[in-house]
Amino acid sequence: MRSQLVMAFVGGVYAASLSAQELSHFQTLFDEDSVETRTLMIRLDPVNDDVRFAVTLRDKETGLVIRHEFDGQGTNDPSPLLFEESYLCGTPVILLTVQYPWRHALPEFVRVLDTFALRRSDFAFIDVAFGPLTDIALAEDSAYDPADLEMLPPIRVHCLTGQVEKPFEFFREGNK
Repeated sequence: MRSQLVMAFVGGVYAASLSAQELSHFQTLFDEDSVETRTLMIRLDPVNDDVRFAVTLRDKETGLVIRHEFDGQGTNDPSPLLFEESYLCGTPVILLTVQYPWRHALPEFVRVLDTFALRRSDFAFIDVAFGPLTDIALAEDSAYDPADLEMLPPIRVHCLTGQVEKPFEFFREGNK
């Protein structure tokens, strides 16, 4: 019995030490400043002492590396919170929710969240929404039954037909 317990413990330690190369297709590793999957590495870095930060994406299979710079929300030290690879409006996309520590006197404001959408094929920036990935209805706006609209998350995806550079945009109901 004791040897089985020790073997289970050793197996758990070994599984926890797997490198990103050994990740399955469904596993994602989060760190303070990066997200890593089997084929993708995303790193967030401050740009300067201001509020700007950089998102660097690297495709491990093709070697493609792209860096985008953005303005942060009151701080330049964001960290990844949520990540999903999805397919929106005919385009494979990466959705990354970034959290910013918010230095505010009121305790209920402890962080600010933005979700960035990037095209998976070339890492081109598409759009950003204020809020987490879980607040976004991940289907085009025309895919919903009008009776279901009240139950959807507050941020929706609006497909822009005929536009290759920007296949969709995020919108809040009432702001379309």
